[in-house]
Amino acid sequence: MQLISILQQWQQQQWIRAIDLSLAEFIVESLGSDHEAVAFLAALTSYQLGRGHPCLELQSLRRDASAYLQLPPEHASFESRQQCSMPTHALALLPDDWQTLLQQSAACEGAASPLVLSAGQRLYLRRYWQYEQDIKADLAARCQAQSAWTGEQLKPTLDKLFGVSATISWQRVACAMAVRSGFTIITGGPGTGKTYTVVRLLATLQELREQEGPLRIHLAAPTGKAAARMTASIGREVGQLPTQYAALLGEAQAVTLHRLLGTQSHTRTFRHHRQRPLLTDVVIVDEASMVDIEMMAALTAALPAHAKLILLGDKDQLASVEAGAVLGQLCEQAEHGHYTPELAQWLAASHGVALPSSMIDAKGAERWPYLQHTVMLHESRRFDAERGIGKLAAEVNHQQTQWLREWLPHSAAFAEADAAMANIAALPVTHNSAPAFRQLVEEGYAPLRDLLQQDVAELEREPWGEAVLQQLERFQLLAAMRKGDWGVERLNQLVTLWLFGDDVAADKWFAGRVVMVTKNDYSVDLRNGDIGLAVQTNANAPLRVLFRGPTGKLRWLLPSRLAHVETAFAMTIHKSQGSEFTHTVVVMPDHDAPILSKELLYTGITRASERLTLVYADSQGVLQAVQRRIERGGGLRDDTN
Repeated sequence: MQLISILQQWQQQQWIRAIDLSLAEFIVESLGSDHEAVAFLAALTSYQLGRGHPCLELQSLRRDASAYLQLPPEHASFESRQQCSMPTHALALLPDDWQTLLQQSAACEGAASPLVLSAGQRLYLRRYWQYEQDIKADLAARCQAQSAWTGEQLKPTLDKLFGVSATISWQRVACAMAVRSGFTIITGGPGTGKTYTVVRLLATLQELREQEGPLRIHLAAPTGKAAARMTASIGREVGQLPTQYAALLGEAQAVTLHRLLGTQSHTRTFRHHRQRPLLTDVVIVDEASMVDIEMMAALTAALPAHAKLILLGDKDQLASVEAGAVLGQLCEQAEHGHYTPELAQWLAASHGVALPSSMIDAKGAERWPYLQHTVMLHESRRFDAERGIGKLAAEVNHQQTQWLREWLPHSAAFAEADAAMANIAALPVTHNSAPAFRQLVEEGYAPLRDLLQQDVAELEREPWGEAVLQQLERFQLLAAMRKGDWGVERLNQLVTLWLFGDDVAADKWFAGRVVMVTKNDYSVDLRNGDIGLAVQTNANAPLRVLFRGPTGKLRWLLPSRLAHVETAFAMTIHKSQGSEFTHTVVVMPDHDAPILSKELLYTGITRASERLTLVYADSQGVLQAVQRRIERGGGLRDDTN
């Protein structure tokens, strides 16, 4: 039982989770000690699931086990590295033919077995294999459900909503694509016009449908913050439409995916599912990069067969915290189009402008089936790709380090030479208490602190609360990691000290404490990721925690009602997804780590709407992060089962 002993060592040193070890022990107990090798691979599959990978990629494991598994983990002590076997040593104890070993094991046979070996390449926990199969089957059916409208018939409506242009409008192409197909992805970076497109898409669908009655449309996002932003941005864009179209749409209200599907307490299931689908004709999901494979399976199962599903998101952002990289896998290579000639001809007829020949691929349907339902928006209306935030985001996203090498130590000189570069700054520091960093934080939070010090009359409470929450969105620290000198835990301690002195503790309640909800709490109708602020309207008033509710109304809750919160002057970049801040400060650690990647840094940078400061202790660490990509396993793109 040498392999089980290795797993036990790893779990004792917190290299793997207790649940990973338990699965291996369960398989050995159920099937016998001669299944130890299969049990070991099962534990690795579970471990990878905890890291966001829905399966264990056997070829990657065999090629470089330590790099693929990221074992030993970054937090491993010198002593634990000496005591524990390395992954390469453990794998050497396995039989040579892993595929045959797994195929012949009862752990991979039958509908009740805990594991599934897919195409001899990927090992899944059965539940996650089933999620993948269900998603693929559902999307395949929706992709076949195409509208009877021709491109020529659609063109007059699109002319009214988008205007007539001699050059290609990818927003218009995306709208036409979504009218044509039962499933569509619209991807693009910040400011590329996803909301602009969606509002005109909804107006188009309603106009085409008008004689049959209005469509039942549902808008959703993974988090409360993202849903609130979606509601606000769509509301603003509807106001830009001609009156007759705005009247067709009415007031749009986005909700969380959990609320849309109907969460049931103390269970993984939802009120709406395949046997009890949603009453809807169109579902649009924003920030789809945050949707994990389990939630996507639940969503597709809950949609009636006739309903359109439209996903919006930035494929280059971080994938979901939980397992899977659904959006990234479905629209990989979207920037290159790969549209079939037939599809390109249909889209051109709806536009009056031909698609670039470089975007047309005769074998596109065979090689890239999901791209026949995907449009990437290329041009940002918010950021110039050659200047400021747009330039920095583009360089990171395209993994171009030469410009970054010059900019990091000389950002002030870049700003002096070009005023359009003044909205990005690099701040090199040697430690987390550096005076320049402290000054940056204190100045950033000074307007909020001034508001909190006001005495507020009862009649002024609501407008004051609104001003406080708006100010909270104007400055935010984002960290790459939770632990360490540059992790959110230490940063929150420092910010609390700098702003409020040493009389308060970062993890206790005090007026001015910014908090984030860390777990869905249905008793108070709060969701994971919601942001609140502890306030006192005057010296005699009780402490309340101020949140913005799903409809935008302010909520004033007693701290005692909040069971799952943490201080959030600084938050992880992962937790910031779906948010936007006027001035965003991205803090990089003083050492390289596997978690640091171009997706992480790109996501942090694109949370900034007007100003971005990159704080770093080691420029080489920033460059190494840009050169690293996140590769999540899975078979959503494959035809294999």
